[in-house]
Amino acid sequence: MMKLFGKKSSELKQKTHEEIICPNCLSKNTTRISVLGIYNHIFQIPFISGGKYGASVCTNCHHTFELPKMPMAIKLAYYELKETAKTPIWFYSGLIGVKVVVLVKIFSRYF
Repeated sequence: MMKLFGKKSSELKQKTHEEIICPNCLSKNTTRISVLGIYNHIFQIPFISGGKYGASVCTNCHHTFELPKMPMAIKLAYYELKETAKTPIWFYSGLIGVKVVVLVKIFSRYF
C-alpha cells in the first residue's frame, strides 16, 4: 500500500577519515561519517527539506554511532562535513512544481 505522505532520507555526503580511531575496536582509518538529509513527501514527491542528521559506522567492527552518542572526535569531523554538505534542490521539487502551476494559472488569465 502506498503512503500518501511521510518522511524519507537520502545520503548527502560521506567520508572516511584517516585520523579518527574507532572507540570500539581501536582501528584507524575505518570510521565512515555520513551526513543524511531528511525530506517530507506527498505521493512520493519531495516537498520540503526536514533538515540534516548524521551517523558514523566503523567498517571494521560495524559499530554505529548516532549523532547524540558520537565521541567528540567523530562529532567534530561530522560538523566539519555537514558544513560542506548542501541540501539538494530536488528536496523542494514538489513545492517548486506547485508554485509553477499557480503562476501559470495566474498569468494565463492576462495573456
